[in-house]
Amino acid sequence: MFSRIRYPEKVSPEELDAYLAAGWRCMGQAVYTSHFMFFGEEGHKRVFSTLPARLPLRGYQFSKSQRKLWRRNEAAFRIEAGGPAVFDEAKQRVNNLYAREFPRRAIPDTEDILSNGKGRMALDTREVKIWDGDQLVAFSFFDRGRHSVYSKQGIYDPAYHKYSLGFFTMLAEIRYALDQGFRYYYPGYVVPGNAEFDYKHRVGELEFFELKSAGWRPFRQLKEEDIPINYTRQNLKGLQKRLKERGIRSRLFDYRFFDIRFYDNRPYPFLEYPCFLLPDSKNKETLCPVTVFDPIQMAFHLYNCRFFGLGTDHLSTYRQALRTSWPVFKIPVAVFDILHESARAEEALEALQEFAPV
Repeated sequence: MFSRIRYPEKVSPEELDAYLAAGWRCMGQAVYTSHFMFFGEEGHKRVFSTLPARLPLRGYQFSKSQRKLWRRNEAAFRIEAGGPAVFDEAKQRVNNLYAREFPRRAIPDTEDILSNGKGRMALDTREVKIWDGDQLVAFSFFDRGRHSVYSKQGIYDPAYHKYSLGFFTMLAEIRYALDQGFRYYYPGYVVPGNAEFDYKHRVGELEFFELKSAGWRPFRQLKEEDIPINYTRQNLKGLQKRLKERGIRSRLFDYRFFDIRFYDNRPYPFLEYPCFLLPDSKNKETLCPVTVFDPIQMAFHLYNCRFFGLGTDHLSTYRQALRTSWPVFKIPVAVFDILHESARAEEALEALQEFAPV
């Protein structure tokens, strides 16, 4: 659905291009897609949309400020780009220094990033190295396709922060991609509403992958109503309002386990939507009409669901959920039956009224 991960033994350059063009990304030696993620402080996390981003390289040139940074750092450091990626003691030293200041951003598993679990790389992973004399002060890893480059991760010694080496490794990757004739540079994803990822816009005029059209559009055209989590919530809130007008209780939740397929491949019918509306039911033991809005089909789906997990009683959980003000639903949900699919708001409303208590 919206979150998948694959661990191929080998990804050809053409296959990587196809994955990236379809909104997938690279992590270690795996490829994955995840159009929604939880961000925020513990206890206040909410679902955000993650928009895959790319920089078209045809006609691209560094901006005036980028040229200035390049000239300054080119004079101060030795730059190496494009060699096969390895993780050695010099990189481990820089990663350890980086981890002290940015523990969440450092490379946690140095074996995973360059191994597919069988001692070899599935992707053509290359590296950038920035040297101050004979001392490594920054590095990054990126993956090569036939026409595309995917920027994986940049690490630097925080003592050199005034040189903007994290951003500079991205410029070094772009310079390499330009020299090699690549068409696209993929810097991962951008998260509207979370400024932590806004630095990626500094490389130039990015495009974003639009989920509902499965195509790429310039970021300058992005509107709030184009962001999948925004129009998903708005459609569910609109349905919730109409249910309330008819005297039907419901609760809208962000769903903690929407990405369960990212780490659990058991053959269970898990619900996989980032948020859902839980309406009241006239028979809670047998009918739990969880309602979602599909951000690709742009339609409501109604599923008969069950809440499950260790120590979880479905009926008591249902009743408690209707009374609570939880912003995030943290109990796994399984789909048992399809009640309605590809439904317009009016169809969903009429169906839910049939299921509601008299």
